[in-house]
Amino acid sequence: MVGLKGLKEWSNDLEKFPVIMTVPLNFLLNLIALFPLFILIYASQTDWSPSTGSWFKAHIVPGHNIIRMIGDSLFQTAILRTVAIVAVATIAEFILGLILALLFVEEFRGRRVLVSLFLMPMMVIPAVSGYMYFMMFQGHGPINRILSILTGTHWDVAWLTYPQYALMAVILMDIWQWTPFMFLILLSGMLALPPDPINAARVLGASEFTIFRRLMLPMMKRIIMIALILRAIECFKLMDGIYVMTLGGPGYATQTISMWIYEAAFKYLDYGYVSQIALVIFVTMGIISWFAIKPLRGE
Repeated sequence: MVGLKGLKEWSNDLEKFPVIMTVPLNFLLNLIALFPLFILIYASQTDWSPSTGSWFKAHIVPGHNIIRMIGDSLFQTAILRTVAIVAVATIAEFILGLILALLFVEEFRGRRVLVSLFLMPMMVIPAVSGYMYFMMFQGHGPINRILSILTGTHWDVAWLTYPQYALMAVILMDIWQWTPFMFLILLSGMLALPPDPINAARVLGASEFTIFRRLMLPMMKRIIMIALILRAIECFKLMDGIYVMTLGGPGYATQTISMWIYEAAFKYLDYGYVSQIALVIFVTMGIISWFAIKPLRGE
């Protein structure tokens, strides 16, 4: 009996051994992840700028950056503009991606080649996409040429010099590049659906629209929510394509919050204030994502 008890304790210790061995690595990874966060929280409560000295010698001004943020009209405009871009682009990408996924869910000749072609924009570097659309919307670019051919009149519009057209061009650039992302996720979700309920509905005479609305959409609810959250978060960080395409102009017409943070940090060296903005955005995005995923977690 003593031998069996000792063997059992030895077996339990052996099971704990892999966990114990991972403790140093987990500690190191958590330290790497948490240390920048602590620095960000500290810097957000200071007036630190590289021109004033070391960050650990900065003056602590609790709440001052929050007050500045509330009264900063440029920051508020950049946030609202970014939210508008995210809303329009994400919804358009979802609708187009869903339509494409429905068209490609059934097998047909040449399907794999077409899927590969539709996914190509997603592989393009965002800065390259920005330059492509910058050239397309020039006065002598392809857009004006196509409009001239279609209408029979000469078009020579400098699209990116008009605030409303520049913002439209930015949204079109994002839709072109990231609709394939939505298409890929939604198509994968559709292909993973159990075929039995769908085949049974077809046998019972249900229309394709009814099958899509009553069966496919409810079963894909989790996939759709994850795709929307991932795309919205990525679109919220939109910067490099816009920077190449418009530099945030004309004026501030296409300046997103990422561009605003970049300018405030590296042009005006206002690191304390930028840290406060970044912290607020980080917490806000985390809360929104948590509430968006909460119903799925309950299921």
